[in-house]
Amino acid sequence: MKIKNIAQIKIGKNLFPLRQFHSTSEPYLNLTDTQLKLIEEFNQKVINGNIEFESIPCLCGCTIFDLIASVDRYAMLQTTVLCTKCGLIQSNPRMTEKEYFNFYSSDQYRKCYNSDNFLLVFKSKYVPATGQHIFDEINKLKTVGPSMSVLEFGAGGGWNLLPFINAGARVLGVDYSHSLVSLGCEYGINMLQGSISEIAGEFDAIILNHNLEHLSNPVEFLKNIIKYLKEDGIIYIAVPNILNFGLGQLQNAHTYYFDPENFVYYCYLSGLERITSGSAEKIHMFAIFKPANENDFVNIELGNHYKKICQHLKKMKFKEYTNNILSYLHMAKTARAIYTSLVYR
Repeated sequence: MKIKNIAQIKIGKNLFPLRQFHSTSEPYLNLTDTQLKLIEEFNQKVINGNIEFESIPCLCGCTIFDLIASVDRYAMLQTTVLCTKCGLIQSNPRMTEKEYFNFYSSDQYRKCYNSDNFLLVFKSKYVPATGQHIFDEINKLKTVGPSMSVLEFGAGGGWNLLPFINAGARVLGVDYSHSLVSLGCEYGINMLQGSISEIAGEFDAIILNHNLEHLSNPVEFLKNIIKYLKEDGIIYIAVPNILNFGLGQLQNAHTYYFDPENFVYYCYLSGLERITSGSAEKIHMFAIFKPANENDFVNIELGNHYKKICQHLKKMKFKEYTNNILSYLHMAKTARAIYTSLVYR
């Protein structure tokens, strides 16, 4: 692995010494032959140093971590660690920003995660119900109508914007993927391929749906994107809730894994004040923020958050061990049954 050392990090104890958290031959998900081939090619590039990684300090500045996993749910090589100061779970070392951009814009990301028929998979999302939750939560705070402008960054093919379009709002969806932007345009959605630098104007609402966890520096990104909010604008942010922990939550494309406390904390450091929050899609979470004035800031600290996350992960590890034992016992029982039927038939 080719690693660019932005910071000298130290990875200490292994919190999950279970084989599936460190094996490239045991993906958590059932994958197609195409996916397995693509992932094997990706891993070989990592091993050969053809994909550059970087070791970095945590968002809080800490450089000491505990190890959680060496692979993600697809068995792609990616180290996942826990910050021993603020309790933020993250990928480290991780791909450089340039490598992530190539990963997303080439659609390698979509093909590894959804196989080579990913466009067919995403076409099923073009129904109003897909983005209805986001629409409903924003509409509670700002009535959506023809006078409203909405930006979604990391919009994929723009399917979340359909309820806003149906309500008459002016929308813009921005994404790195050429294929998904083209797909959104086919469905008549105003789409733009590129990064935040391509955006112009101000918006009444900004949507970041499962986007923050992919960013190299979410705090700096939020500071930049809220510049595109109108003075009374709001921003909807949804991310996975890592308290629902398991190998199935880990993806090499995710740079950070938030829980409810550090999610709000790092958004607060970005200059945002929470208006409301809740759960989304059962195992995920969302919050709606507004830009905060200096007088609105309160003293938010994570305190002993690392210890709290460690205690939670211990419970999750026990659950993983239990699942492994039950799986083994089931296999052993099946094997005995087969042996008995062959020997005593």
